[in-house]
Amino acid sequence: MFKLNLLSLISLFVLLSTLACSGTGGGDTGASADNPVGDSDPQSTFLPEQTFTTDSFVAAGWKKSKEYDPSTVPESTEIWYGFFDQKDIEIRFYETHESALVDGVPLAKEALLIDPGARIGGVNTVRTGYSAYAVVGNVVMLCELALSSCETLISALGINGDD
Repeated sequence: MFKLNLLSLISLFVLLSTLACSGTGGGDTGASADNPVGDSDPQSTFLPEQTFTTDSFVAAGWKKSKEYDPSTVPESTEIWYGFFDQKDIEIRFYETHESALVDGVPLAKEALLIDPGARIGGVNTVRTGYSAYAVVGNVVMLCELALSSCETLISALGINGDD
């Protein structure tokens, strides 16, 4: 009888531990100043009062790799693909924070839907899949795998982003 109660107690402990660690609390719920209710939108807003340049990101440790034509993303002023902490991060610059929200967010949502192995114009792409985006001041960042892929860079910007 004692072994049965001990086994039940251990099973209950394992179950409760699993539930506590399953991501049902404490993480990013999707709620932000622009989205107070929170939903499945993998977006967050950071440092809305600041304006950033490519040099801001380079100073924070981001490695720029390739510049894209901003005419492919309406209202953007500059677009760069690069790396930070071994993750792909695309950075799209806009004139203002408001423009990043109004013009950049809908296009970022579209970018999240693109299959990483999609054939564009009959050519296989090598593009990494983006799973989240963040609006950081006047910038929209596309983040590989999860928002956490960008958060360390965003934190570094907060320290170095005095532009």
